[in-house]
Amino acid sequence: MADLKIYRTIHKGEDRIALSYDYKDRELLDPVVRALPNRRYSASRKLWHIPCQDNYKQLIEKAFGNLDNVNLLFGERNSTSQSITTNGNTPSNQDNATIPGDKNDDGQKAIVTIKIDRKKGRFYLDHGYRPVLFDIVNKLGKGFWLKKQKMWIFPGNNELYREVINQVEKAGFNIKKENVNDKGEDPPKTGKTPDLVSDGPRIPTHLEPELKVYQDMMAIRRLSPRTVSTYTVFFKKFLVDHQDKPVADLSYQDIYAYIKEIHQEYNETQVRQFIAAVKFYYERVQGRDKMFFYLNASPPPPKKILYMPYRELKILLDGIGPVVDRLLLFLVYHANLRLNQITGLGADCGNIFDSRYKLPGDDPEAKAYFTSLVKEARSGNQPVKYLLEDNNKPYDLAGIKRKLYRVLQCYRLKDLYKQQYRIMLDGTDFSVKTKEMYLSVFMKFLAYFNYKHPALISNGEIRDYLVLHREKSTAQQDVLVSAFKFFFGKVHDKGVKDKYMLRPKRGFHLPDYFSRGEIAAMLKATGNKKHQLLISLGYAGGLRRQELQELRVADVDLHNNRLFIKNAKGKKDRYTLFSGHLHKLLKSYLGQYKPRVFLFEGDRPGKRYSTTSMARVLKNLARGAGIKRDVHLHMLRHSFATHLLEDGRDIRYVQELLGHRNIKTTERYTRIINDALTSVSSPFDRLVKEQQTDEDKRAPP
Repeated sequence: MADLKIYRTIHKGEDRIALSYDYKDRELLDPVVRALPNRRYSASRKLWHIPCQDNYKQLIEKAFGNLDNVNLLFGERNSTSQSITTNGNTPSNQDNATIPGDKNDDGQKAIVTIKIDRKKGRFYLDHGYRPVLFDIVNKLGKGFWLKKQKMWIFPGNNELYREVINQVEKAGFNIKKENVNDKGEDPPKTGKTPDLVSDGPRIPTHLEPELKVYQDMMAIRRLSPRTVSTYTVFFKKFLVDHQDKPVADLSYQDIYAYIKEIHQEYNETQVRQFIAAVKFYYERVQGRDKMFFYLNASPPPPKKILYMPYRELKILLDGIGPVVDRLLLFLVYHANLRLNQITGLGADCGNIFDSRYKLPGDDPEAKAYFTSLVKEARSGNQPVKYLLEDNNKPYDLAGIKRKLYRVLQCYRLKDLYKQQYRIMLDGTDFSVKTKEMYLSVFMKFLAYFNYKHPALISNGEIRDYLVLHREKSTAQQDVLVSAFKFFFGKVHDKGVKDKYMLRPKRGFHLPDYFSRGEIAAMLKATGNKKHQLLISLGYAGGLRRQELQELRVADVDLHNNRLFIKNAKGKKDRYTLFSGHLHKLLKSYLGQYKPRVFLFEGDRPGKRYSTTSMARVLKNLARGAGIKRDVHLHMLRHSFATHLLEDGRDIRYVQELLGHRNIKTTERYTRIINDALTSVSSPFDRLVKEQQTDEDKRAPP
């Protein structure tokens, strides 16, 4: 006889009818349950459930009425269940189907425990496995679930304490109270820093404004409450320890010395939190460059092995004549053997990848190719003892390195260089555009030196090459220096001093921007909804060109009037502004153009609108509005920042909306709105005024 228990339950805040039965009865009952309308399965409770409705009993009796030997056990919350047997027998009350969690085995109400920690001002709710109660407490939204300890934690608020108790009792549970610290016990660990997170040390009155600025910046950055609490405690400790010094003026060396001094007082997690709190103050609030604190000596990370698949390398090797050169390139770039390992290979080493070394990929075709190269080398060169020899003597490490460099230069293996560098660049967190720029300028550099290996290019030659590009823009020269520092320092381990790679001196240029009247004139210069929305969004949210291009329809939050910018410059997400006055224009645009994925799409549905087309739209609108100077899309972003600061908005909020890492980048807009130029008159005005005759003074202006 199969028992099917049917009772009301709350699942994820919904009133549902649970259908519970043993695993052994699945073959009989599953087909019928799956045919019920709007049925769902709960993986946590291991049962099916359907929506609660007045006629659910008739619905279930009708669905299971054709099955023999099935007991339908109907149960109501806190009441005795009714049993209906589907083989035609009369109902019986001998079986009870109580709601799980409401009663213990002896029929009494289940007990949940509330642990009160008066010392730290918090309390815990331990209800065991009670899914119904978990859903009720979760809906309160005022506690934090400790996953490891399987209990809730709440701040010590009397009103919240009474609210939690009322909800537990209303759900039909008895409450047992415990005072944990009164018994000398410790509360369960919450994962936060013990003893410090409660409130932290008291700080002197004169440091409270500094703390207020720090907390405001955490609110602007939308840090989680837990992070805010942890950072606040450690920053208070930092302020107290430096109460006799101006904290904002501390040097990196002073901060580093302090961190090294106190890091022994805390565990590893607390040290990381302390450093993060201090870094947040100096990098986010003060706008300093990134700081690094090396407390434990750790070995440098191993260099990434440059590897080429066999078939790609084989195409290059087919164009090389000497077998020794092919062997060397195969062993370095496919077998990934170190040069000192290659110098020790014996003349008869055709089977080393079956015994001594493991070939990456373990490709039988590559093994056979290597064996054929060894046979060809032995028959042609007739080595005495070692596979690669120089005048019947083995190569030393310096000699084999020089030979490899000359092989690369001799055959101008451009594709091999490019493949290596792509592998190295893909291992970085550079943007796609940065990777392409670095690879392009360095390959042109190698081509200039006829693909000589970079290790053989002298520092003087590097300096002379940079001098040839002094006529280029500052940005282009800066990219050259950055690319050289990456490839010589990170890829080839070639230390080049800064005096050979001087960066160009950067000038200071004020950002050009549109006035409000110019933007209004551009919007009136066209009736194209797409062009109007493009310009409006770029200005309303201060978006970069790529951010406009990558913006999706789903990223526009009309309810909160904001835009979600995903994976922007620096791989950072952020929110920025969206104007409520654009709702009508956006609706009209979506109805006319119907974009599928991206908000602005080209001729092909689902494909991004090209940046070239965006720039052309702006230039045409500027021309139509009578704007004569050169314009570009980034001027919309400059206008957004300038106009916000003109309106008196806090520069910290402007920094967050623009997505600037350093506030110094945002501060350049303050140079534009300086009131000094409007309040101070030129000395020429006074000169003219003093030279005016009485007749000139009487003349109308």
